[in-house]
Amino acid sequence: MLAILVVAAAVVGLVIVGMEGRGREHMPWLADKFTRAAQHLNGEVEPPESFTRMVERSKGGHRERAREHSAAGR
Repeated sequence: MLAILVVAAAVVGLVIVGMEGRGREHMPWLADKFTRAAQHLNGEVEPPESFTRMVERSKGGHRERAREHSAAGR
């Protein structure tokens, strides 16, 4: 749910600031953040290492719970 809200906020920000740089002169720091977010959404740059670790831990946690659940049912 949180990831969906973050992506939605990034998309809205991209629209407000402008993908073509129209809002860059008003809010350059925000435009840089949204440019980076757009690159991530387009798959143009590698994901941050912390995000990759979080995803890997999440996958491992699901596997462990599935093993515990199947072992409990035996």
